[in-house]
Amino acid sequence: MAVDPQRELRDEQAKAWHEQAVASGQKRYLRRAYNGELVSYLPEEYGVGRTGLGPKIHTVWGHAVLVAAEIAILALFFWALGAGVGAGHTDVPGGLWVVFGLWVLLIGYSTWNLVKEAKATSLRRQRGLPTPAE
Repeated sequence: MAVDPQRELRDEQAKAWHEQAVASGQKRYLRRAYNGELVSYLPEEYGVGRTGLGPKIHTVWGHAVLVAAEIAILALFFWALGAGVGAGHTDVPGGLWVVFGLWVLLIGYSTWNLVKEAKATSLRRQRGLPTPAE
């Protein structure tokens, strides 16, 4: 892999611009992009957080698949509940409703992340910014 002699200079320029923007009151994230450049992102350009433990979803399609899978599991839950009630098991445990409520909250959070990442992806494309890697 070739070393870019201008990389350090561009990084210093990006840091200086970022610090100036933050000093003027803007909330920004200074992150490395997938193309290797250091970029200062506004929160709405950054999208969903990419740091922390565990695997992360980086694309709109990934978030869409997650939401679709969660909805499919919820539908399966209702189908199983309906099959049980249809078979005469009308005494549904209260814990099942707690799980249902938590699952609905999870779907809401995942959908919020999907919308946030879709807006950020659109803004980055409009402004010619690369996708954050971290």
